[in-house]
Amino acid sequence: MNVQLNNLENSRVEFIIKIDKKEFSDAIQMSFKKNVSKYNIPGFRKGKIPFEIFRKMIGVEALYNDAANILIERTYKNAVEDHKVEVVDYPSIDIINCKGGEDFEYKATVYVKPNVVLGEYKYLDVEEVSYEVNDNDIEQELQNLREKNARLILKDGTIENGDIVVIDFKGFIDNEPFDGGEAKDYNLVIGSNSFIDNFEDQLIGKSKGDKVDVNVVFPIDYGVDKLKGKEAKFEVNINEIKVKELEELDDNFAKTYSEFSTLDELKNSIREKKIKDNDTKQKYEFENSVIEKVCSNSQVDIPEPMIQSEIDRLIHDFENKVKYQGTTLEQYCQYYGIGLDDIRNNFRDRAVKQVLSNLVIEEISKKENISVNGDELDVKALELAKMYSHDEEKISSIKESLLSSYKDSLKRDIVMSKTVEFLVNQNKKRGIK
Repeated sequence: MNVQLNNLENSRVEFIIKIDKKEFSDAIQMSFKKNVSKYNIPGFRKGKIPFEIFRKMIGVEALYNDAANILIERTYKNAVEDHKVEVVDYPSIDIINCKGGEDFEYKATVYVKPNVVLGEYKYLDVEEVSYEVNDNDIEQELQNLREKNARLILKDGTIENGDIVVIDFKGFIDNEPFDGGEAKDYNLVIGSNSFIDNFEDQLIGKSKGDKVDVNVVFPIDYGVDKLKGKEAKFEVNINEIKVKELEELDDNFAKTYSEFSTLDELKNSIREKKIKDNDTKQKYEFENSVIEKVCSNSQVDIPEPMIQSEIDRLIHDFENKVKYQGTTLEQYCQYYGIGLDDIRNNFRDRAVKQVLSNLVIEEISKKENISVNGDELDVKALELAKMYSHDEEKISSIKESLLSSYKDSLKRDIVMSKTVEFLVNQNKKRGIK
């Protein structure tokens, strides 16, 4: 087998692969044995046709395509491995020569991992923001806890800001109902701005039993393309009006709605949690800022198949999320009046950002010789195993299975994490702004 490798633009390579005519002849024989039972020739039992009779009566050309596939499947993989090329998609195959008695030749064009040109990634000017916890934060958390545990009481009179109204509504555009514009017994908090435009304002002053026509305009940046900027009318029936009755903030409140005996103990617990949450938030935001800065300093021509593959992964995760919420991706699309292409387009920017950061971080890990040792692999596998079971025997079994079947994936995850940690440490400042 003779292989010529040519580099093309846009992160593609081209293999020109020539295979000796003897190998092509052998592949034809393999194809004949595999397919002979599909042919009928009078005077011969099915599958018992001699090759020479087949050649005369059917023609060996009938086997060329399958013989070519046999050779391509074997030789393409070998060519990729021998030349240590990291392909990111299936190849496009063009047959150059496929004639009996001659060398078989074909061209395979495929996208590969792109070349990453790193810019500066150390000692960058990246701001690290700290988040302080003050008394207002604590009071807001306590208020949220009161709201969460409030009792809902039916109210007479008219709707005011802060009331909870139970409504039926049906939306129309140009006097035609639209998908996702209808609901029954919907609980809407007036003043929450959870509905578009001034929908909620138009219910203020209304009473239980009223039927109201609410006129709105969908925002120009609304999530559903066909509704953007459209005028709509909603027919609204007001079924109930409710108000929240809040508990007094005292020691009894702490005992009832927390594990603590006094309000001061509850406040201290909230403060400690807020400090911990802020530390996590600060770390996460700084990591992202560093990665964004490093990526913006780098140059990468990302192949389209890598972007599409990441979009596929994001959609798979999103599909699992909506499934967990009790619906399907198809039902989600129907409800919001969108198609799968809309979802793919919405995920594109996120996918590009993720692929870019992965490529850049991977390149830095190579340049800095960041590696993984056996102890780190064991710790990572054990952490994951404990997420699946609490039984010691099962944990041990899962851990060994992970190390056996997903070792390369675990290594990659650890290297990526260590590289991000390296970048964070290289770009930390003495003082925090």
